[in-house]
Order: sequence, then C-alpha cells, then structure tokens
Amino acid sequence: MKKISEQTKNFLLYGIEDVIKPKEIYKLDGAILFILFLFFFLSEAAPSPAFSKIFLVIVYLGFVILSFSRTEVTGKKVFWIYGIQSLTFSILLCWAGTILMLTTLKEEYYKKYLAILAIIYVLLIAAYIFLIITLIKRDIYNPPSSKKLAGGWCITSFVLLGMGAAKALSSKVEYTAMIRIASLCFYFCSLLCILGVFNLVKYFAVKKWEV
Repeated sequence: MKKISEQTKNFLLYGIEDVIKPKEIYKLDGAILFILFLFFFLSEAAPSPAFSKIFLVIVYLGFVILSFSRTEVTGKKVFWIYGIQSLTFSILLCWAGTILMLTTLKEEYYKKYLAILAIIYVLLIAAYIFLIITLIKRDIYNPPSSKKLAGGWCITSFVLLGMGAAKALSSKVEYTAMIRIASLCFYFCSLLCILGVFNLVKYFAVKKWEV
C-alpha cells in the first residue's frame, strides 16, 4: 500500500485475512436459488411478469458466475466475494420491496415513485460514504469495536422490526398497509446490505494501491 494514511490502510485491509471455503459459496448459491423460487411467485404481481422473471434469472446467473471459486478464497478476493454477495441480496430485496409497493399504487404513480426511490437510495449511499470517510479521518474507526457495534446495531434493528411486525399483526391493519409494511422491511434489509457492497470499493482500492 502507498500514498494513503495509516487509518485508511487499516480500514481497507480489515477482513483481508478472512478465508471463504468453496462450500460456503455453494451453500449461498442454493439459498439464493430458493429465494428466487419464492420471488418467481411474487413476479406475477409485477407490471411485467416476464421481464421480472428474466431479470431475476440474470441476477442469479451473474451472482453465480462472479462469485464462483473452486479453491479457498483469500486475500483481496475476499472483499470481492463479500461485495458481490451483498450487492445481490440488496438488488433482490429492493426488487421485492418495489414490486410489493407497486401493487398498492395506481399505475400513473409508478414513474414518480421509482424516481423518488432512486433519489432516496442515492442520498443514503452518499450518507454512508460520508460517514465512512468521517470515521476514517477522525481515526474513530477501530476494527474490533466497529464489528461489535455493527453487530449490536443489526440485532437492535431486527428486534425493532420484529416488534413492529408483531404489533402490526396483532392490530387490525388493513391489507394495503400490511403490504406496504412488508415492502418497507424489504427496503430496510436492502439498505443494510448496501453496507456490505462497500467491500467492492475495498477490493478495487487494495488492488490499485497494493505493492
């Protein structure tokens, strides 16, 4: 590594010592295939069912091809695998949330909704980037503590989601509201997965600056 600060170097190299065995990738291939099978039923509610099914197949094949490995994955390629996995889940969850939300809207509002959704995703990604840069510059980023903090936030988030879902199910919420709640849950998980997509940034950064 060269021409970068020690803090940035530590951030980029965090996790590079991980090892991913081929069977772990294959198991995830199977898990995503199962999710895709379920999403095929959901695609029937999409504005264009045929296009949605083709899209799902392309995403899955792309994931399998880009993450395939016959040997153990080590070094900077670990970031590539994590990044591709996170990107795939983020895309699939965003797609599911969007399809569910569109079923509750009139067709004339589709374009406006998709435009707003794209803006929200761009703004949140920009916020993620700003947060990461700020943590690195202030030397707040500490791998062990950050990992514990991230785990804590994930557990807290899922507990809050569970409590919200339980409250919604226990109350007399109308069908449309329930669909929208499910859609928002998909979006929330999709946005969490985007944090993992930053591994792709780490992969290309390490590849560029490695000696």
